[in-house]
Amino acid sequence: MTRVLVVNAFERGNRGDAALLSVLLDQIRRALPGARIAIAGFEHPARWPEFEGVPNLGSFRRYSGEENIPRHRRILRKLSLLPVVALAAARLPRRLLLALARLLPAEPRRELHALATADLVVSTGGGFLHGRPDFASDLNILFLLLPLWLAERFGVRVVTGPQSYGPFPRRVQRMLVRHVLGRVDAVLVREDISRDRLTEIGLPPRLLTRGVDSAFACETGSDRDWRPALGIPADARIAMVTARQWLDDAGQHRYEHALTAGIRHLLGRGYHVVLVPQVTCAFQGDDDRRVNTRLAAGLDHPRLRVLGDDTFDHRDARALYAEADLVVGTRFHSVIFALTAHVPCLAVEYEHKTAGIMRDLGLEQWVVGIGEVRDTTLPALLDRLIDHRDDYRRHLREVLPPYARRARDLSPLLRAA
Repeated sequence: MTRVLVVNAFERGNRGDAALLSVLLDQIRRALPGARIAIAGFEHPARWPEFEGVPNLGSFRRYSGEENIPRHRRILRKLSLLPVVALAAARLPRRLLLALARLLPAEPRRELHALATADLVVSTGGGFLHGRPDFASDLNILFLLLPLWLAERFGVRVVTGPQSYGPFPRRVQRMLVRHVLGRVDAVLVREDISRDRLTEIGLPPRLLTRGVDSAFACETGSDRDWRPALGIPADARIAMVTARQWLDDAGQHRYEHALTAGIRHLLGRGYHVVLVPQVTCAFQGDDDRRVNTRLAAGLDHPRLRVLGDDTFDHRDARALYAEADLVVGTRFHSVIFALTAHVPCLAVEYEHKTAGIMRDLGLEQWVVGIGEVRDTTLPALLDRLIDHRDDYRRHLREVLPPYARRARDLSPLLRAA
């Protein structure tokens, strides 16, 4: 029986990342029927022992990055994993590596054993492998790459799901990425910007396969009826907005002020507006409801809805955006979910994945940078989006089907690996 370990999965509270993991598991099952699959993810295995029936073992990254323990214990955990890094760097026999692994705490020991006994390791797609010019980013990149590095040491085949990469501002980051990814079997990149960044730091082009974000292959599978749940009439026009915390205080204030002006403008044009929390993760306080609460505080209107529910999953989210007539999306997977339902979107870019993927689809004119969006210009952009909505939908009907089919291209690579 083929054993597959999925690494670098994130929390289901990030509904975009949950969709990526869900699609990946489906692609593995299609490519390798009967495979025994496990996840080494960022969710606590005691609280979340499985995802869609696949067991979650926990991971080096989760163990070393847990936030709800005292700081000195977090430091000790990171120090306890330094021998694992040394094992990755050393060319020791597998038997000796597994013997030494018995000295590790239970959670990292489980991941190490799963890596050593796997036939294939697949890194989940997304946009997590990038850095800032600081030591904390160096450590984060190290722990993200560590399972791939160990798998290579064990002689296990490694494939990465479609992902965005970079920037890598420090030399040690570029060295780690080049050293580890340069030894895997296939690296999928989901836009040209990432491919260019990896070739610039020295990865051979033959390793890089141009892919498509797996969320384009996510199917609804939800029977949730959102309009009655939101109290919105069946014939009403709906605009949905996703926002996030990203900038420094002054920049964040300008961004939120601009979104408030845009929402007020849409309400003035007769739309029902729904503020959607695409991400509700406890890790590093990445919960969109905090920003949505601030946006709503500047507005008081009977057609404004603030969705406070955090129990809806990625399939429910995709069904939710399908009810919209337009979406203003900072969280880019909210844009992808809406685009797959042929809903016109204005994408607010905070990382290069947004511009890269929208350019793929010929939609680059509908991207505005998070640092450039202003209360004086956003209403006019929304008017233009509304005026061109029919052309936008026609364009989506033409370009999306072949593009979405490419999101299923991982299965042949998995079979080949």
